[in-house]
Amino acid sequence: MPHAAPDPLLSLQQQARPLASQPGHTATALPELWLFRSDQPLSLVRGYSPYSQVAVALSGRKWIHCQGQTFLNDARQHVVLHGRHHYQAEVEASPAAPYIALKLQLPPALLGRTLLELLEAQLLPRREVAAAAFVGEVNAPLADALCRLLDCLGHATERRLLAPLYLKEITVRLLTSEAASVLRAGLTREHLQVLRAMQYIERHATRQPEIEEIASAVAMSRSSLGHRFRQIVGMPPGQYARQLRLETARLLLLDEQVSVAQAAEQAGYASTSHFSRDFRRQFGLSPGRYADTFLRQAVLPLAAMAG
Repeated sequence: MPHAAPDPLLSLQQQARPLASQPGHTATALPELWLFRSDQPLSLVRGYSPYSQVAVALSGRKWIHCQGQTFLNDARQHVVLHGRHHYQAEVEASPAAPYIALKLQLPPALLGRTLLELLEAQLLPRREVAAAAFVGEVNAPLADALCRLLDCLGHATERRLLAPLYLKEITVRLLTSEAASVLRAGLTREHLQVLRAMQYIERHATRQPEIEEIASAVAMSRSSLGHRFRQIVGMPPGQYARQLRLETARLLLLDEQVSVAQAAEQAGYASTSHFSRDFRRQFGLSPGRYADTFLRQAVLPLAAMAG
């Protein structure tokens, strides 16, 4: 008698729940991915963020109030929210039935690159009127990709080589699903120019191109690029380039285990102290402590990063 195929969502729950072993936020070795757990009812308010966010409920439930609409995110479902929308939420949870969610941020660079590729390949679904949020069942392909992403957390080589592929797969699946309208809200020609500016910055981030050079490369004026970039990405071009340099350094520290000074130099920093200050501001720990922590373990409660 043939065996039933394993349930990818059940596998995801079994993998993720042990990582959220205590209440609060738990960081992982991938800054885009973390977990949240509450053992008691909570009221939350979320403000502006430059990132779109995906939350997969593993247990418990959360009511989300956004743009005059109410959405229920409970076990076996995922919610997609655009960072430009503020929302309020009520979490239903208890010690016996905690609320546990796997959270994933979609960086503007990843979302933008994938969106451009799908547009050029004419693989995007027909544009729908954008809702404030999307809630839907976690299907098998999405759950499977999330499982593979969790699998690679504890392996430096897999995390470096495979995690970007899994993140890209997850982004493609969301952009070609009913959630696409939330992620694509307000796409215009200027959005595409800004996305191409992001790609230009990515290619030249370590030498810190001036905004005039970036604007010329995407056929925009300096003032228009600065205004639209901040509006769409949520930060100015210089800050975006700095985040890319810090991500380069983070990968060097974890995957190649270089010294802090080497990571700073290869990421385009002239000053190690300046690099260390920016790194701590971005990731919550000094570069050395960050590397020591995540080389020993795959997850860390965020409360431990406050020092």
